[in-house]
Amino acid sequence: MDTKIYNNYVLHVAEQGSLTKAAAALGISQPAISSGITALEQELGIQIFNRKSKPVTFTAEGQIYFDYLIKLQALSQDFAHRIQSYRKTVNNTVTVGGPIAYVNSVLTDGVIWLRRQEPSCDVRIKCAPMAELMEMATKGEINCFVSTSGELPPCFEKRLIHKERLHLCIPKSDPINRELEEYLVRPGQMGPSFDYSRLAGRTFVFLEHGQPMQKQITAFLNTYGIRPECRITVNQVSTAVNLALKGEGICIASDSALEDTLDLSGICIYALPEHISGRSIYIAYNKDLFIPDACQMLLEYLSGKV
Repeated sequence: MDTKIYNNYVLHVAEQGSLTKAAAALGISQPAISSGITALEQELGIQIFNRKSKPVTFTAEGQIYFDYLIKLQALSQDFAHRIQSYRKTVNNTVTVGGPIAYVNSVLTDGVIWLRRQEPSCDVRIKCAPMAELMEMATKGEINCFVSTSGELPPCFEKRLIHKERLHLCIPKSDPINRELEEYLVRPGQMGPSFDYSRLAGRTFVFLEHGQPMQKQITAFLNTYGIRPECRITVNQVSTAVNLALKGEGICIASDSALEDTLDLSGICIYALPEHISGRSIYIAYNKDLFIPDACQMLLEYLSGKV
């Protein structure tokens, strides 16, 4: 039963004083409005109108119901006004998040672009691991976030914003680098592969279990039969790079994380095989929540549609 439509019938009958006039005002037949009000009365278990009186009047129970309808109408209008006022405020505010390397390498340019388009826009940036970002987006604490995984819960919508390469980073102090000089590359650069099984037994810095990149690291190690020693586990790629720079172990890092590191003189960088190296980066948002206009603009820019 469409209660909203039938409530509108009640309001029109009260205003017009008769079912016939109310039907004419609504552009429907008198039997249609009569059957609608009858259906509502049966649903409520009360009689709303004294239909034999002229003009039509409310019963005692009908008057109570009508009074609540007027209050509901006022509350509905107040709700609409408040939502409109709220959205005017938040439409020009955007809160974005991402792992620290991607905030610097991916989000910064987008935020600068947005501020130039909308100088009055209020932008807030939060750095956190993926698990925390998804939790914040679920709670509505951030409007969108950089996702390093394409496997997100159903409530999230994602858009591709970047394709990156992964690299093998070996501390410069490791003697094996002397044997691999011809394979050296710069961040983001492709290069020839070598016999990666030569890394067996060396110390690696791992990411936490469940981190998207750790799945690729595990696949790489398994493919080449590498059974590494692992003394340190971290939850950020940038931390793994810093540990490799200090000679604490080999790590696998994205070009974004490497480009965000000011001094790479402590590591030697090598290409990974193509089937391991490629990785997609997304901008994601909770499609069940309100997305401010400023955030919509940022999403369009980052996904290359502007």
